[in-house]
Amino acid sequence: MNAATTSLAARQLALACALVALGGVLLGLQVDGNGELVGTGYTSLGVGAVVALGALIFAAWKEPQLPRDALTTLSALSGFLGLAFLVSGVLAPGGGWMFFEVLVLLFVLSRAATRREPLTRPAIALLALMLLFRLWISYQGSQHRWQLMSLDVPVLSSLPFEFLAPIQSVQLGEFTPRELGFPPAGLDFAPSLALWAAGFALCVTGLAWRTHASIEYENDRIHDTIHELPPALAQLVERVLPESQWVELGLHGLSERRLRKRLEELLVSRIAARRELERALQSPDLLASTNPGGFPGEIYRALTAGADGPEGKS
Repeated sequence: MNAATTSLAARQLALACALVALGGVLLGLQVDGNGELVGTGYTSLGVGAVVALGALIFAAWKEPQLPRDALTTLSALSGFLGLAFLVSGVLAPGGGWMFFEVLVLLFVLSRAATRREPLTRPAIALLALMLLFRLWISYQGSQHRWQLMSLDVPVLSSLPFEFLAPIQSVQLGEFTPRELGFPPAGLDFAPSLALWAAGFALCVTGLAWRTHASIEYENDRIHDTIHELPPALAQLVERVLPESQWVELGLHGLSERRLRKRLEELLVSRIAARRELERALQSPDLLASTNPGGFPGEIYRALTAGADGPEGKS
């Protein structure tokens, strides 16, 4: 891979990290009742960082690798911060809400996160639902309704007696302005909604782009390593070890020495397996056998295509 292509993958990775950072800034802002930009506080950000750290430690336990250079270090840091920003952006900032949300998020993200992809589609769906929940209670609070919803009690709610007012409705999920992290002047919901929605979208997009760019960046590096060989030999290596398999073969994230060693081991094992298969296909027993028909016959035909046996010639 030429330097221009490698530079393109590196630029994409850097831009993805910048998107995550911008999204985190927007998620940390809100507009108060006076129309001024204020922060959402550090409580939810701290809790989000703890959840993200726990999820990524579990992911690193499954795939123990360290960043190789400055760009991969930036990428790893961006993955951690992006996850922390998203978690902090969907949490109710205080009270009993947060405890339950933290347990659910820590469980889901710890099971789903990997070193390469800290945010999976099920995790995105869960975070989006929790963001909608936070937006709803924030809207209720901005209207000075300090509960999830109010349900009228049948019959009682229709009676015109003031002394029945306390039991004519049931308040579900009560909360306070302090639990929501509202500024002293109250919350202007519409611009705050725009900030949080844009921040959430930027973080999710940045993390997804980061995953794609990281794969391309690693593929470029592996391609460059292979093409240190003579052209004919490099083409042969890429036929035996196609690029589509480099991730599952564990070639990403390795140091240069370990990458070369891993390529050597894979080539030796695959070439040996192919030679063993060729010997098996040329065995007298297989060449002398006949097509049994049906499904076994289709398998037989696939194995003996081009062979010198009676079925291979037909």
